[in-house]
Amino acid sequence: MKSHKLFFKFLRFIKPYWVKETILFILMVIASAGTLVSPYILKVIIDEIIPTKDFTFLIHILFLLVGINIVRILLDFYSSYLYALVSNHIMLDIRMELFKRILHFPISFFDKNKTGDVTHRINEEVNAVQGMLTGSLVRFIRNILTLIGLTIALCLLNYKLFIISMVVVPFALFNARYFQPRIHNLIKKSREKDSDILGFFVERFNNIKLIKSYNRYHYERERLNSKGNELIDLNLKTAILSSGTQSITTFLISLSPLIIFAWGGQNVIIGAMTMGSLIAFIQYLNRIFNPVNDFMYLYWDMVRTSVSMRRIFEYMDLPIEQMSGDIENIDLNKKICFEEVEFKYDGEIVLRDFNLELIPGKKYAFVGSSGCGKSTIINLLCKFYEHQKGTIIIGDKKIEDLNVHEVRRRIALITQDNHLFHDSISENIKYGNLDCTPEDIIHVSHQVGLDDFINILNEGFDSIIGNEGTKISGGQKQRIAIARAFLKDADLIVLDEATSALDSESENNIFNNISNHYKGKIIILISHRLSAIKNVDEIICLDKGRVVEKGEHNYLVQKKGFYWELFKQQIE
Repeated sequence: MKSHKLFFKFLRFIKPYWVKETILFILMVIASAGTLVSPYILKVIIDEIIPTKDFTFLIHILFLLVGINIVRILLDFYSSYLYALVSNHIMLDIRMELFKRILHFPISFFDKNKTGDVTHRINEEVNAVQGMLTGSLVRFIRNILTLIGLTIALCLLNYKLFIISMVVVPFALFNARYFQPRIHNLIKKSREKDSDILGFFVERFNNIKLIKSYNRYHYERERLNSKGNELIDLNLKTAILSSGTQSITTFLISLSPLIIFAWGGQNVIIGAMTMGSLIAFIQYLNRIFNPVNDFMYLYWDMVRTSVSMRRIFEYMDLPIEQMSGDIENIDLNKKICFEEVEFKYDGEIVLRDFNLELIPGKKYAFVGSSGCGKSTIINLLCKFYEHQKGTIIIGDKKIEDLNVHEVRRRIALITQDNHLFHDSISENIKYGNLDCTPEDIIHVSHQVGLDDFINILNEGFDSIIGNEGTKISGGQKQRIAIARAFLKDADLIVLDEATSALDSESENNIFNNISNHYKGKIIILISHRLSAIKNVDEIICLDKGRVVEKGEHNYLVQKKGFYWELFKQQIE
């Protein structure tokens, strides 16, 4: 898509602020008209006032000029205020829409895209577009109005001289157009490299303990230095090409006043033109080349911004999770069935001919080696991914016919990653139910054994836990995550290695509370610890995407099959 078409697609973000934009437009018309006055006044002073020696008229004219400049200053001040107001709102609107879309992208999007690149687009690319939609648009309109006014003034003074002065413009436009594709390509590569560096920072800060434990300071500095040098090289090439193009344009434009001095000077000498008219013409001409030059810069701004626009619209045009589906008839209080389900990820089969039945009121445990499909089953239940073959039925409805948000609302998922925010303990727990009361938070905290920990903190529930809970222990992170799930009061709860950091006694207490809290509901445990799974109603043993054994703990131990081999060391 061409740059100007991308620009017009973004104009919808300006539409809500059309009143303020109209006021800006009117102010610019008045300001542009003010710029046309002073050269003409100079002509009047040279051709009429000085020859007649009318000092009183001169004073009146000068006071008029001062008044016009004061009005222009006031208008510029208010225009700057309106510009800042509108531009910041537009930036927020673009960022909000982009953020909203990204939140609704499928999980597969986040599997395939770097966090740094996503962050770069929603931050840096939006900033670049904001400048184009507001600042550049304002400059463009102001320059158009100024050019129209100056062109009329120049033609009225001497239309032949105006035509001669414009002879260099086509060469300047051709010069800009010739180099545009090369500069666009360099800017695109530069933005991608800049995004790559931001992703590098995000990954390194998320893995700071790993870097420190292996003393990889020098290694990481060298990697950043290498990436930084590549970015510098791209930016230098862009700067050289852009500067060279602009320098050629400036040189071509600088030839025009020389032509005017030669042609206009001859007309003054032979009496075909007054000195005041020539000076006024040159004054107007000097002013006309400012917006012409600015158009060149605006053109390059559009080239640069078009890269950001494309990178933003790549996300705007991506499909989001389907919002449609049955909302009323979702019933997780009935059995859930997997029938001949197959799921592939990047062409690799994860589940094959998978069959399973989950009944409300029972506790299940999924066990098996890494990659056997345990977490995939949960991902399919939560509609994070879509299965390719077979049928998943919730109650009496196929899962693909159910509303994705309503399905997730009925499921409480707790993973070993915990996923905590850099916020207070209470806010992290409250995330499970934004309408909960402080008493509800205290109650669920008691159920997961957070009482003693909270009581020793100076700020209690208002204590900040740090990024991903870095200020608290692994066990406390898991307790907070489980308390958050309790508040959700879902119809199905999944604990994916959710108690791995707790001791056996604490784990048993929490499991008992979960059983009481979710009585009559489906409870699923995924764990490698025998103590966590031995008391469930049914253990599902998985291998290579299939159910190979299932039953109670004692039955599977006596059978001495797959389950026995998996947990032999813990059993013995």
